[in-house]
Amino acid sequence: MEGGGIPPYREIEPAAISGPDTPDPARRTASFLTLHDAAMDRTLAGKTAVITGAGSGIGRATVLRFLTAGASVVAVDRRPDLAEALAADVPAGSRDRLAAVVGDIATEDPAREFTRVALDRFGGLDILINNAGISVVKPLHEHTPEEWDSVMNTNVKGIYWSARHVVPVMIARGGGLILNTGSISGEAGIPGQGAYAASKGAIHQMTRQMAIEYAPHKIRVNAVGCGTVDTPLVRWSAEKSGDPDAFWKMLREGHPIGRIASPEEVADFYVYLAGDAASFFTGAILMLDGGYTAR
Repeated sequence: MEGGGIPPYREIEPAAISGPDTPDPARRTASFLTLHDAAMDRTLAGKTAVITGAGSGIGRATVLRFLTAGASVVAVDRRPDLAEALAADVPAGSRDRLAAVVGDIATEDPAREFTRVALDRFGGLDILINNAGISVVKPLHEHTPEEWDSVMNTNVKGIYWSARHVVPVMIARGGGLILNTGSISGEAGIPGQGAYAASKGAIHQMTRQMAIEYAPHKIRVNAVGCGTVDTPLVRWSAEKSGDPDAFWKMLREGHPIGRIASPEEVADFYVYLAGDAASFFTGAILMLDGGYTAR
């Protein structure tokens, strides 16, 4: 449930906006990293992951969590200063396991480039997280053709471009894992989610189809159907709503658990799904939504 125009998934400027029921992002990130740095969980040691939409929100949290878990990471985003933006919070001793690729995943070139970087820099590609996405909050008939195309090209065609370049590598390597960021909007009807809902529904079905298609090659494919997550884009939407307090109240009450998720919660779930303990999951749409779709 993200939106408000058609901002890029890098989500830079809205980051300073805060909500009344959520901890300060800097404090939350710091405590999150301290906790995991202390444990130095190495469950993903020796694995290489590509993570798109890495400039903020879920993508940024997942990059940092994967590095803490021992993985090498190729972070991908439109944000021109991506490497510098991530550098300040990279866990100690892991900077040599991070590479950044700047580009728009709605086009093919970034997929070609991040695949090349993963192979040349880290010697392989084990995990792909298709996380980048954008949203427009409008009824379907009010979308301009350009808005429709932008959402579908980023959210859906971006996965196609990634598959074109990553799947052959995974087949040649004898397997791999693809995780797609889905949404409650792909499972339930929500007002104002025109193109976004269509894109997330497509992602959910692509996940099932790819899981069956590539299971013989030992490539697993799953999606995480997120409820509302406390990202800069959601905070920006709250500010633009005209009544931020009512907006946050609506988001909290929309989830039976009584709150929204943090990016770090989603990142931790991705780490679990990328580990050996989750090796029997494939073709699953796993709802991380505080009970939203259980109603």
